Amino acid sequence: MSRKVLITGASRGLGYELVKVYHSNNYDVFPLVRNEESAYKLSIEFPQKCFPIIADIGQDNCKDIIKTSLELHTKEIDIIINNAGVSGKEYQIEKVTSEEMLELFNIHCLGVIRTVQGSLDSLCNSSNPRIINVSSRLGSLTKMSSDEFKDRYFSYSYRIAKASQNMLTVSLYQELRKKGIHVSSIHPGKLTTGTASADADMEASEAARYIFEWVDSLSMRQSGKFVEPNVGDMPW
Repeated sequence: MSRKVLITGASRGLGYELVKVYHSNNYDVFPLVRNEESAYKLSIEFPQKCFPIIADIGQDNCKDIIKTSLELHTKEIDIIINNAGVSGKEYQIEKVTSEEMLELFNIHCLGVIRTVQGSLDSLCNSSNPRIINVSSRLGSLTKMSSDEFKDRYFSYSYRIAKASQNMLTVSLYQELRKKGIHVSSIHPGKLTTGTASADADMEASEAARYIFEWVDSLSMRQSGKFVEPNVGDMPW
């Protein structure tokens, strides 16, 4: 039986590269995208074993869309990769807006909750279920408070949203370990994407390969951690 993965934020960047690497390793891939154009492009590029889901994780109705879409094709899902995200802008407190803060919290935290809620029944039917939340080194309270990033201008909203997402990972781990579901946060590396930091040094395709290899080897013993694949544990 084919293994199955759901990947959010799958239309570009790391999400797209994850779709490619999982598809090339014979997974049934369920890429979650926000519009029909992105879904069509993926279905043309990957005509077999790829089942795009059109949903916006920023909206509550995505829970039902995910659940219904999965049930059309499978009774189980083995891996959820919560990769969808948006970047922040304002790094000075006098310029921070509630709109930006709410937008990032909605995607990075509530979006993860909605995705898990929509796929939980399918995860529970897997013999090796895993939830992987794509976080960031900027969500590490330890690293941020150490002055490692002194004089670096990272947005309030992104740092706070990722730190909150890390707490969500811990909370999910503490609940879902009773169901045998692995939950981890990852820092994917310093990616050379459109919103890359000045010290970015890794292509998204390389990061996707490392993530695939790491996730493929996971067991429940490694659950509840914050990790940079191919490097090691990250401090919370």
